[in-house]
Amino acid sequence: MKRLLASLILLTLISSSPAQAQKMAFALYVFGDSVGHSDISKAHDADGNDRYLLDTYVKAKILWITRENHTHYESVFKNGKLISATYYEINNGKKDKWSIITFDGKVYSVDSYHGKKTFTEAPTHSIGSMYCDGYSATRKRFFYEPEADFSQLTFPEANTIEFKSSDGNRNVYHFRGGQISDVECHTTLATIHIKRIK
Repeated sequence: MKRLLASLILLTLISSSPAQAQKMAFALYVFGDSVGHSDISKAHDADGNDRYLLDTYVKAKILWITRENHTHYESVFKNGKLISATYYEINNGKKDKWSIITFDGKVYSVDSYHGKKTFTEAPTHSIGSMYCDGYSATRKRFFYEPEADFSQLTFPEANTIEFKSSDGNRNVYHFRGGQISDVECHTTLATIHIKRIK
């Protein structure tokens, strides 16, 4: 009886504890050299929200200039729709790109380095879900937090998703077994290769 009671208590503790966060790690390469890392996680909280967190650090010499970058994203989805997002980018010690997106139940408000704006279309797919939620060919539209706007997704080949953001970057996501394996970020200065290591 004591053993049964102990087993029931243990089962209750396990089932009531919060789910562990899904975590991934990536290495970044420019011109074949290792230049940084990216840590990405998804957690389901007690309020039923999905929370995505992305942190990237890069230090590279490009065109004889050393560039150091820290990029941070946080987004919260409830019932498959974005309810808030924060993004900032620090380049060589200066915070020069950022956006804060909030939702009042009807309208999304954006305060960003481009200024302020509002929109009503609910984002259902963004950077966090691209990394964490696996391959899907049914989603055709993508919300890009850095520019706080929407981009069309294309599927140039099997298990590949591509989009071009309004800031001019072309991003190609490759999947293996339904899960992300690597990403190519084609910028004006260089192509950053992001390879999953964990």
